Amino acid sequence: MPAFAVPARLFLISAVVAAGSTLCACSPQAGASTEQAAFRINGEPVSEHQLELVLPRGAIGDSEAQSQAAGRQAVAELVQDSLAAQAARKAGLDRDPRTVQMIEAAQREVLARAYEERLAGTAVEPSSDEIDQFYEAHPAWFAQRKLMWLQEAVLPLPAARLDARKARLQAATTPDKTMEALRVEGVPLNARQFALQPEETPQALLDGLAPLRVGQSLVLPQEGGVRVLTVLQTQSAAVSRSAAVKQVAALIRGERRRKAVERGLAALQQQAKVEYIGRSLQWTAAASAPLQR
Repeated sequence: MPAFAVPARLFLISAVVAAGSTLCACSPQAGASTEQAAFRINGEPVSEHQLELVLPRGAIGDSEAQSQAAGRQAVAELVQDSLAAQAARKAGLDRDPRTVQMIEAAQREVLARAYEERLAGTAVEPSSDEIDQFYEAHPAWFAQRKLMWLQEAVLPLPAARLDARKARLQAATTPDKTMEALRVEGVPLNARQFALQPEETPQALLDGLAPLRVGQSLVLPQEGGVRVLTVLQTQSAAVSRSAAVKQVAALIRGERRRKAVERGLAALQQQAKVEYIGRSLQWTAAASAPLQR
């Protein structure tokens, strides 16, 4: 099934939220009432909402024992972090300039992500026809999907120098013969074998590999040399339209959410008046360009 990429920014959000929950959970100003307190630490309440933030979401297939263990670990970490935060305030670290800057940065990050989530929520759900069109437009991911086991050989040699060996490469029908055709005296040759997942592979590469039979190779020029992929084995792994509906819908939805965020942030940038001062001037062009998310 097609896999879904998880942006690295989401991991940052999790870290920021966790940090923010610790700061708020054990702060006397957190405003948690007795009724909504999950527990108290040295008399200071930690609310149910703060607890909910750190509790892990159960993964499919997790047993009850695993879920309970994960919950106990999360609560133990929240207690430990809350104690450390109390000690930090007692030591006056909450007034340290560096700490204040980090808290402000965390708050800015959380607010920005919250706004992005609101923008993403405006994305329209895909229709049945759109799901069909996406399914048909990506046969290598679904109807004609196949797993491939490849041998990758990397040779630090300009592609032009392989011209004399192309005939031998095209005639090679086994990985060993491919390696023989690639060997150049005095030039190191590194090779490895791996399984290729269609949905995690750029479409251009899939198109290049699709017509190859077992033993045939694809030569890819790259910086500082060439990369040669040899097909070792293939296995049909087609996914029917009915089995792919949820995955296709999620892919379309994810792309629409990404574009909704990009459009919303681009509009904000166009409307804003940004003044670059001092050191920031050297990065003005980069900062003015829309970010790729």
